[in-house]
Amino acid sequence: MNILMYLRELLLNNNLIQQEIDNRIYFYKVGENTDTSKTFIIITPVDGEPSTFVSDKYLSETFFVQIDVQSSKYDTSLKVANRIRKILWANGFKQEDKEFNEHFEETKKYVLARKYLGIPKNKYYKGELVE
Repeated sequence: MNILMYLRELLLNNNLIQQEIDNRIYFYKVGENTDTSKTFIIITPVDGEPSTFVSDKYLSETFFVQIDVQSSKYDTSLKVANRIRKILWANGFKQEDKEFNEHFEETKKYVLARKYLGIPKNKYYKGELVE
């Protein structure tokens, strides 16, 4: 399963995320020529492994991802990060560990990074539906 595209689609289906982020969701890192003047999201997969075993096969995968929200306004970073947490919670992911919350003077950006662990809700694996 392409967890990056799954999460991107999940987030872009939300009105607040669409309004604040538009299509500025990047994977792993932001390119050198990317306009970072507006709020954006970076999704980085940390780990993925088979789970929910039946006999000799697995029916699902558990994913561990980091999602960073970067904005020039702290309130915007917080609002978007909290909405992401709500969306992911409703879809089988929970926040893990502590969050990274920092302002970088050189980029003038507030960065809120959170890690999430979960099994994507209602997805097919190996021909089986996992709910």
